Amino acid sequence: MSREFLVFSYKLPGSRSNSRVYVWRAIKEFGAVFLQQGVVLLPYRDDLHTSLSALRKKVISFGGISTLGKLQFLEEDDETEIVSEFTGQIDEEYREFIKNCQVLIDELKHENSCGDYNFSEVTENEEEYKKFQRWYEKIGRKNYFQSQLKASAADVLKEAKKELQTYSEEVFKRDAT
Repeated sequence: MSREFLVFSYKLPGSRSNSRVYVWRAIKEFGAVFLQQGVVLLPYRDDLHTSLSALRKKVISFGGISTLGKLQFLEEDDETEIVSEFTGQIDEEYREFIKNCQVLIDELKHENSCGDYNFSEVTENEEEYKKFQRWYEKIGRKNYFQSQLKASAADVLKEAKKELQTYSEEVFKRDAT
């Protein structure tokens, strides 16, 4: 029970839905766990402390109220449960990533097997692959407690790169002749 957490609370005026959406999106981007409505936890890290301090100022600028503090659990079970929530959230994101990346792999395999080779598909698939790279990195930034699914996600991303490379090389060969 040596972990420290940041606890962030906020309350915004009810009439400003755009400010609520702004704060909610920021919190989701950080990968925070909600303890209850308007109260979230994140592992204590200097970069997260800085980000939450800035978000706190934003909440106040929206006419809301916000607090930011440091928390350490007194009961090991409580900490274990929160860490499990963080891990569950990130596992869900990795599963979604793997499922969607597999669609790209299947599409590339299909195009390779059908002989459907054209440059516009290469460009489109390269852009799609870059989106997956960014998504993988984004999930990784929130993987505070080292999800077991990170390795599987990395493997699927490598497989997508390999399939894209195979497809691109075939298009190049056919275009060069």
